[in-house]
Amino acid sequence: MQDISTTETPPRLLTFTIAKWSIFTILILTYILVYFHRMAPGVVSEYLMSTFQITGTQLGTLSAIYFFVYACMQIPSGVIADTLGTRTSVISGNLVAGVGSIVFGMAGSFEIACVGRFLVGLGVSVVFISIMKSNSVWFPARVFGLMSGLTLLIGNLGSVLAAGPLAALLTIFAWRTVLIGIGFL
Repeated sequence: MQDISTTETPPRLLTFTIAKWSIFTILILTYILVYFHRMAPGVVSEYLMSTFQITGTQLGTLSAIYFFVYACMQIPSGVIADTLGTRTSVISGNLVAGVGSIVFGMAGSFEIACVGRFLVGLGVSVVFISIMKSNSVWFPARVFGLMSGLTLLIGNLGSVLAAGPLAALLTIFAWRTVLIGIGFL
């Protein structure tokens, strides 16, 4: 059996390279949103407490719903990524997370806000596992560790965006507008 790298023509190799990095870029952009949703309640906490007239304990519960659902979904996420494929699981997950963010942004009560956070956690729970699966398919095994680290590094930009830039946006727009906008994004 011949080595693929020596038998492929340069245009075909270039097309493959563009495809794998394009897929990685799209997936990593969705992963940035995972971290954004993870950290955003901390930045909008005073607005949430004021809007819903909740205590710090209730705010903690609202934030924890995301993590609880996310953690519970890690094994099912692997099964979903293996059976439906990474494309279907990420698209479906992003749609659910987007709806959740819109529900959260439009919530008229604490209970509806909890439903929104539940949907966000459910939707984003499939993204990391799907990226790892995609990385294992599109990149050679020898760089899997590097791609995993790069995925986590770039994904953490969502935390950065949920800090200063989100706080700056909140001086211009209401918290609801920002979260609804992220939901549509």
